[in-house]
Order: sequence, then structure tokens, then C-alpha cells
Amino acid sequence: MAHRTDILPPAGRRLARAAAALSLSVLALTACGGDDSSDDGAAATTSAAEETSSSAAATTSADGGAPAQAQRITATEADFSITLDSDQLTPGDYTIEVVNDGGASHDLVVERDGEDVAESEMIAPGESGTVEVTLEPGEYVFYCSVGNHRAMGMEITVEVT
Repeated sequence: MAHRTDILPPAGRRLARAAAALSLSVLALTACGGDDSSDDGAAATTSAAEETSSSAAATTSADGGAPAQAQRITATEADFSITLDSDQLTPGDYTIEVVNDGGASHDLVVERDGEDVAESEMIAPGESGTVEVTLEPGEYVFYCSVGNHRAMGMEITVEVT
């Protein structure tokens, strides 16, 4: 039985096409994955999304052991300041929880040598979000890029040692 997509609204047709394309992609990955002579060939097959998330999280520790966990810190934004719950950062992967305690919307941008290396989504007053970044040794500036918030004091210099 054929499925009729012509009776769906435009957004529904796009969703149906996207689902079909995703199904074909997963099928293609499954067909190409693994070595048939291996006992665990089925285990070697992963979807593109799983592979991407696994690769991002698969940074191993220096001793070659278990994957390294991202360090977690909190950046609290108010009108018009940014504070961190830790001022001693070491190199590595970070998940920064950005808490907006102010009355205006804010974001958090991580800058190194004048270049933005990571940024959060816009965060409404009373809400929070996260930004993930890998920090290498050096000096960074964490700032809010909304309007003139940075010029009003919403920036903090961070030294990673």
C-alpha cells in the first residue's frame, strides 16, 4: 500500500521525505558496516548519529584508558556581569552551564586571540543553557554578544593553565 504524502501540509511532506532519507541512510550504513567474517559484525554497525556522538565523546585519557569526561563549570550571567564558579581552569573539554540570573536575554561566547571558539544559544531571563568547548592553555575571554552587553561589563578574562 502506497503512502500518500500529497494530502499532508508542506511541513509534513518535508518531514516524510526527511524520514525516508534517514531510513535509506541507516539502511546503507547497515549494509556497508562490519566484516562478515567477524562474530561481532552486527555490533560494528552504527548509525551516523551514534558514530558522531561517540567520536565526540571518545577522547581518551593520557594513559589510554577510559574516555575523558568533560569538566563542568557554571557561568552565571546577570545585568551586566559574568561570574564563574571556578577561576582555576586546566586544559581539557568543558561543559559550561550558563545561568541567566538577569532581567534581559544573554548568551555566552568563548573567545581566544580575538576569535570566537564556542557560543551558547540565546538564554532568556531565569533560564539556563550549556556550551561545550575544548580549552587549551592560554587566555580566553568569556562574554555576552547581545547588543552592547560586553561593553557594559559582561566579559571575564579566563586563564587556562
